[in-house]
Amino acid sequence: MELRRYGTATLMDVARLAGVSRSTAARALGKYGSVSPELQSMVAAAAETLGYRGNALARSVSSGRSHTIGVVVSDIENPHFARAVRGMTDVAKSAGYDVILANTDENIDAERAAVQVFLDKRVDGLIVASTSRSDSGHLLDVVGMGRPLVLFDRRPDNVESDWVGTDSFSDAKSVMKYLISKGHTKIAFLSATTKTPEELEAGHPLPISPIADRVRAVREAALEAGIEYEFISGAMSPQKSHELVTSLLHRTNRPSALIASYSKIALPAFQAIHAAGMSVPEDLSLVCLDDTEWMTVSCPEVTAISNPAYDMGMKAAEVLLGRIEGSGPVSKDHLLSATFIQRASVADLSRTALRQRA
Repeated sequence: MELRRYGTATLMDVARLAGVSRSTAARALGKYGSVSPELQSMVAAAAETLGYRGNALARSVSSGRSHTIGVVVSDIENPHFARAVRGMTDVAKSAGYDVILANTDENIDAERAAVQVFLDKRVDGLIVASTSRSDSGHLLDVVGMGRPLVLFDRRPDNVESDWVGTDSFSDAKSVMKYLISKGHTKIAFLSATTKTPEELEAGHPLPISPIADRVRAVREAALEAGIEYEFISGAMSPQKSHELVTSLLHRTNRPSALIASYSKIALPAFQAIHAAGMSVPEDLSLVCLDDTEWMTVSCPEVTAISNPAYDMGMKAAEVLLGRIEGSGPVSKDHLLSATFIQRASVADLSRTALRQRA
């Protein structure tokens, strides 16, 4: 009997060498069905001898499982998503699953295409940080076909599925209350949304739910305290963030504190303050709603909300794998707690006012 070797061997060749049927060899290599440990070892040894490389798609058709999950995020260069994906892959790997990653750059068409590719590849489930709250037909299709789906960080409207995230509204409101307690009576919120400040003030729907929650928190806290606030939008790139903050600094009526929505726009904001010959917090206090490493080595260190991105990624993968295996928690909302870290980037204007009155 002549057997092909090293890359050209077929499943039938493996079965013949192991002395089993083709279906038994398929079950042993695909790790599904009932195969005794002895036969499992014989088939594995035959496959290794022949250099057999199975077809993953064929195995998924036979077993109903591909042992892969698809992950869709908006920007893998964002440290928040990078840490989260690491958490997802660590959990998936330990459970014997591979992860396929897609990056959308906040483009809904790219998101739809990525989801379709993953479905075509027969992934066992998906984790999606959606770029739109309302354009979610592709996600509704995933739910409709019974494929496990975990929504990460962002929560699209009308999609009934597992969601893993933090309380963006409460976190932003705690920052506002902290700034107000320090005597700040004019606060600006810098975000990357394409909505204009006027649209944000009018309550226009925002495509990304965490930003919508933060805008609502800033407005509500300011109105409750009777202080001034403003929205600065359009920080879609580091350069644009730098330009917006530079323009803000040259105003005679500039705010005393700036809240940056996430770390990628906080760094150019910090740099713009120094480039203008000013300093944090003497000329402008700075807080970020997304902590990252540079904020602990800057001078001064930056006050921030530390989101548990790695733990969120782990939780998302754990929930997804549980759903794939037919188990998992009853609740579909999986809320993790963030930490408010007070550092040295906020001036205490209340003390300054007391000294001036004295």
